[in-house]
Order: sequence, then structure tokens, then C-alpha cells
Amino acid sequence: MKKLFLFSAILLAISSNIFAQIIHSHNDYEQKQPFFAAYDLGFDSIEADLYLKDGELCVAHNLKDVSTERTLRKLYIEPLLAKIKENGGYPYPNKKSLHLLLDLKTQGKEIMKVLDAQLNPYKKELRHVKISISGDMPKPEEFQNYDKMFSFDGRKSLAYSKKAFKRIYMVSASFTDFGKYWAGKEPLSQEVDEKISVFVNEMHAKNKKVRLWGTPNTTLGFETLKALQVDVIGADDLPLLRNFIDSSK
Repeated sequence: MKKLFLFSAILLAISSNIFAQIIHSHNDYEQKQPFFAAYDLGFDSIEADLYLKDGELCVAHNLKDVSTERTLRKLYIEPLLAKIKENGGYPYPNKKSLHLLLDLKTQGKEIMKVLDAQLNPYKKELRHVKISISGDMPKPEEFQNYDKMFSFDGRKSLAYSKKAFKRIYMVSASFTDFGKYWAGKEPLSQEVDEKISVFVNEMHAKNKKVRLWGTPNTTLGFETLKALQVDVIGADDLPLLRNFIDSSK
């Protein structure tokens, strides 16, 4: 009986560790105050899309918006390093870590080289920052060729070796992988609900977090994702998500 209780307690601890809501600033660079809008609200995760121009990592969603005035270094790395120095080695004053999701839009291999060159000198300072690579990522069999400060954003549709899977921080999928676009104004259909639940349970059993993109910025949308135990909940409306999380504790 004691062994059964201990086993159940271990399973609960593992589940609790995986199912911890991570609030994510989707396309954060489109906020009026990139980095700071999410940071000041205590967001756990921040996303930046990257292009390479003139040897610099530029932050933008579309190629036409790329400008060397808006760089990863200027908008994210420098303010983040300043906060880490201010907080005694941690991104936040309460020793909370931060997840930085970098979506490589094109030229993935070239961007990885520049990323490594820019961030490697600050490995010690960034030790409490989880950096995940998404978008035009290296192939899974190439993950091992990159510095361990980089994790990768897994894909529902891909198969990974055990070695490559260890470098995955979370597994992501588009909401439309499970059903049609959902505006989050009415309850999710049972069919889609069940499909997402199966995916989440499968990933949690493998000790991985789950993120869905293309989800609505509504309170019902957030409630549904939380009920489905989706770990990473993203939003463009940062105050709305922050208020939802605070009110649902």
C-alpha cells in the first residue's frame, strides 16, 4: 500500500511539474514596447521572429518589415542582460527564469551561426534563460551539433530519436492540426477537444510541454486551453491573458 501511494505521489509530482501554465507573448515584437510589455506583466515566455540582414539578426514577422534598427540584440538581449544584472543573475527578482522562443523565418543555419556568436559570450549570464529555436530549425539529427544553451521546439508531425528528443523543450502544433479555425467565442467541439487531449496526454507521458499556435485571444479560449492542460498559452493581448491567469488561481 505504501509503495502504491509513493508511486502515485511521484506521478502527481511529475504531472504537476509538466502542467504548470506558461504564459507566452506571441509575436512579442509587435507590442508597443517589445520585451518590456511582457516582462512588466511577469510573462514566462517571449517570442521573437528572426531574419538575417547585413549580418544582423532583425526582428520582424514579414520580410518587408525587416529593419536593422530593430534587432534581437537591441530589443531583447541587451534589456534582458540588464535585468539579469539588476536581479543578481536571474531574469526576474524572485529568481524566476524566462523562456525565449526564437522563430527563424528563413536562413536557419546562417541565423544559428550568428546567434551562437552573439549569445555564447553571455552563456553564464543567460544560464537561467531557456532559449528555444523554432521555425526554420536544424534537422533533428543535427541538434547535437549546436551548443546546449539552445533547445528546440518540437513538432507533432515529426519523429525524433531519443537523443534528439532530449533537446526538445516543448512540442508545438497548429490548432488547425486538430480542426477548423476556432474564434474562441463558443465552446470547442467535443471532437477537437478529444483530439487535443490525446496529444497533450501523449506529450505529458513523454515529459514534454505542449504549445498550440493559432489559438484565440479570448477568455473562453484561455479557459479551454487551461482545461485541456496545454502548458504554454500564448496571446497577443497580454493584459487579458495576465488577468485571466491571476483571476483563475
